[in-house]
Amino acid sequence: MCKCNALIRRDLKSVVIATAILMTGCTQERHTKVETDGVQLHVEIGRLDRALFRAPPDSLQIASRAAYAQYGDFYRVYIEDILQGAPLGDPQLSLVLGRFVNDPDWRSTQQAVDSVLGDMEPERADLEEAFKRMKVLFPDSLTPKVVAFNSGFNFGIYPTDSVLGVGVEWFIGADHPMISILAPEAFPKYVKDRMRPDMLVPSAVKGWLLVHYTRDIRGADVLTNLVETGKVMALLNALLPDAEPASLFAFSKEHLEWCEANEYAIWKEIVSKDQLFSKKADDIGRLMNDGPFTNGLPRESPGHIGEWIGYRMVDAYMKENPNVSFAQLFALDDPRTILKNYKPR
Repeated sequence: MCKCNALIRRDLKSVVIATAILMTGCTQERHTKVETDGVQLHVEIGRLDRALFRAPPDSLQIASRAAYAQYGDFYRVYIEDILQGAPLGDPQLSLVLGRFVNDPDWRSTQQAVDSVLGDMEPERADLEEAFKRMKVLFPDSLTPKVVAFNSGFNFGIYPTDSVLGVGVEWFIGADHPMISILAPEAFPKYVKDRMRPDMLVPSAVKGWLLVHYTRDIRGADVLTNLVETGKVMALLNALLPDAEPASLFAFSKEHLEWCEANEYAIWKEIVSKDQLFSKKADDIGRLMNDGPFTNGLPRESPGHIGEWIGYRMVDAYMKENPNVSFAQLFALDDPRTILKNYKPR
């Protein structure tokens, strides 16, 4: 099992993400109200983490078979891709699993999960309400099966076609001793600061949307990247209206306040360098990639600031066009339609 992979899998389509929405208007009021009283939908969280860590040491093989029966192909994904362990059919699998679940570090981490997150009922309820709103906005949308797992800090969010996997150890609290010993070169402080319980639901829903509600924009320009990500952020805002605004972006409150106070300067930095229509990977990555701050902007800025600018652009469009549904918004393929309504403050 790997103990050093710091990547949070939030997108299987190689879209650049930060894991894991708001602008000034959002902090004042959420403009989209979605009624869910008539939606019949129930979300459960499968506890794959507990199924393995609570299995008696001499029955891991039985527990593994039971997990495969319950979770199907996702269990194979968990064993082979997330844990990076033995192939599912390998006769040595139970030994490999035994080394993982009996490792003192991972047992301590799982104990923290049990202590901090417990039965995950608040998170379950929030996810259920979010996907009820999704059914209202996109009636044909697929509600994923949610599975909690312990990845040994390999992946925090892992969406597949039908499963939304959550590496629960990533959300035990930044002050937990296990977090403090994670290698800083793989887990810098800005990543560790997000490892809070309140980040679980926003990160999970955001990861699902980035995988399933962004079109393939490889080779597209900066503007397209801003707008497509901004659409996701607008939808995330509608699905989680009670979440802390900064958490939807994986920003600190100070980062969000800085963005709100410097919106015009951020936009000026983008357009003054003629980067809006650039297709260069460096130009796109500078705005969309994660990091402690955005290169070219003051160190008080957050990384992946393009998510916030993209949201501001889409939010302005939606306010100017209140009759446009989210389905219609996502069907728009010309980002210049969105750009027309944006006037940074």
